[in-house]
Amino acid sequence: MTVITDRDWDAQKWLSMAAKEAQHIIPAADFWGPLCRLADGGEEITGSPLPWSKTFETVRLRPGELSIWGGINGHGKSVLLGQVILWNLFDDPALIASMEMKPEQTMYRMACQSLGHKPTADDVMHWLPKLEGNLWIYDQLDSVKSDRILAMVHYAASELGAKAIVIDSLTKCGITRDDYAAQTRFVDKLQWAAKRYNVHVHLVCHMRKGEDENKSPGKFDIRGAAEISDLADNVFVVHRNKGKEAAQRQQEFGAPLTKAQEEKLNEPDSLLTLAKNRHGGVEDCWGLWFHPSSQQFIAVSSPHPMPWPRPKANVTPSPYAREA
Repeated sequence: MTVITDRDWDAQKWLSMAAKEAQHIIPAADFWGPLCRLADGGEEITGSPLPWSKTFETVRLRPGELSIWGGINGHGKSVLLGQVILWNLFDDPALIASMEMKPEQTMYRMACQSLGHKPTADDVMHWLPKLEGNLWIYDQLDSVKSDRILAMVHYAASELGAKAIVIDSLTKCGITRDDYAAQTRFVDKLQWAAKRYNVHVHLVCHMRKGEDENKSPGKFDIRGAAEISDLADNVFVVHRNKGKEAAQRQQEFGAPLTKAQEEKLNEPDSLLTLAKNRHGGVEDCWGLWFHPSSQQFIAVSSPHPMPWPRPKANVTPSPYAREA
């Protein structure tokens, strides 16, 4: 057993540190205002919504929080997250650091989602002015050191007034895949930055390789340190229905389908799973359909895309409205 003696303590050092920490020690009664507001609100869910009303009563994107967005490569996590950012853009100005895709490609995809179809140059010229003061792009394609990412978050929040910040992805933040300690420190600092600047930070993460793409991964499949999901307020996982896509291809070729394949045709195109919900507690999974020409994910199978900008009535005064 290790015995701690007076020689192990530097009194002056600890007194100096204690003086600094004293400013953070507050009587519990001082929190009466925020506590009363929280109590009056009961179980009401506050924050910015996801685009689909069937999610409203389960999860919102609050200021001061960190959300992780995971999914297998090519399963649409960045596309879906871009739609979430667009949906709330005029309430939550955003900066997108999409370091795996050229800025013009990111913007083209978002133009499709906003307009509901593939845009012409004339469409783009009328659409871009609407984004002024609401959307910024971090123009970097190479890996960027994590300290620079944190500096970018500081600038976006304090100078630009951004309320939502997307970092796509952790792989491009200058941390090696097996350096779990560095990943933990970085995600911890991101969570601190979200609270410090009262913004919502979205971090895109890749998943560990599984046996195949048919099984939807969970929060424990996020590549890297376990603390990534531990530190997050929300963990979302996006998963494409590869079985349905295979059945659709077989149907197009005129090949006979099994009963199981016929049932697959009626399933959603993708699943959005809320794998962690720190403040609501409820976890859930929602089926979504992909609308190709708009690159939108929609709540029900339909030839029509969702309107943009978001109708205010879609969220208030009826936050618990659901699709028919």
